[in-house]
Amino acid sequence: MKQNLLATILGLLLVSSAHSAILEWSQDEIRTYKENTEAMSFRCQIAASDAFLQMRQVYHLPKKDEPFVLQIITEREFRKATYDYISKNTWERITNKKRLDELYQDSIDVRLLPYNDKLAGANVSLCLRLANKIGLSTEKYNKVMHLGLSVAKHLRKDPRYNYDVEVMDSLRNFLTKEQLVIVLRSNNIADVVSKSIAVWHKVKAAGLIENEDSMSCCNNAIAYYLQESVINDMFVGHEKVLKKNLYDLKKQQPVIVRMSESIKKKEELTRKKEEEDEELDWAW
Repeated sequence: MKQNLLATILGLLLVSSAHSAILEWSQDEIRTYKENTEAMSFRCQIAASDAFLQMRQVYHLPKKDEPFVLQIITEREFRKATYDYISKNTWERITNKKRLDELYQDSIDVRLLPYNDKLAGANVSLCLRLANKIGLSTEKYNKVMHLGLSVAKHLRKDPRYNYDVEVMDSLRNFLTKEQLVIVLRSNNIADVVSKSIAVWHKVKAAGLIENEDSMSCCNNAIAYYLQESVINDMFVGHEKVLKKNLYDLKKQQPVIVRMSESIKKKEELTRKKEEEDEELDWAW
C-alpha cells in the first residue's frame, strides 16, 4: 500500500516538474530537477520511503494525513538531491540540505502535533486536538500551533529543554479560562481517577470508613484532585499564585482526602522514627 502511494506521489512530482510543489522551489532547484530527474528518482524514492517509515515508527499519524506527509517527505528528498549537483563544495551542500530539513519539518510537524505529546507536551497536543470542542478560533489555533512548532524545534536541539512555564504562560494568554480548564482536565483525568480509587482502597483498608458509598467518595476525591491538578498546571512557575490557590482549595478537602492525608502523615512519622532509631543503633 505504502509503495503504491509513494509511486503515485513520485509520478505526480515527475509530471508537475516541481511547479505544483508544496513549498516553493528555487529556479536552480527546478532546473537541476528537470535535468537530472531520472538519475535522482530511484535513490530519492528509497530515501523518502525510509524517512517516512522511520517517522511512523516514532510518531502517530492518522491515515488521512499519510499521503500529504509522504508527499512532503518525497518532495524534500528530491530538493535535497538537487544540491548534489548545484553545490560546489561539501559544506555548502550540507548547509542547504540542513536548511531544507528544517524548512519541511514544520510542515510535517503541523500534521503530527495534535496527536503526539512528545513533540511539544500534552497540553499543546490536546489543545489542538480539542480545538472544535472548546470552540477555538482559527486565529487562536494558529497561535497554539506556532507555539508547538517553536517548542518542538527547541526540543530537537535540546531534549532537556524545559518548556512547561513557556507553554502555560502562552496558553493562558491564548485561551479563555474555561477553554484552558477543559484542556487541563482532559490531560489529568486518567491519573486523577486512578489516584482517587487508590485513596479509597487505602482509607478503607485502614478501617477509617465503613458505611460510606464508594462511588460518592471516589467522585468527591476525583473532583478535588482534578481541581488540584488544574491549579498545579495552570500556575506552574508562579509559586506565589500557585500556593494561594492550593491553600484556598485545601479548605474544601472532602473527608476521604483528609483521611488519606492523615494516613500519609502517620506513615511519614513512623518512617522518620524508624530512621532515627536506626541511626541510634549505628551510633552504639
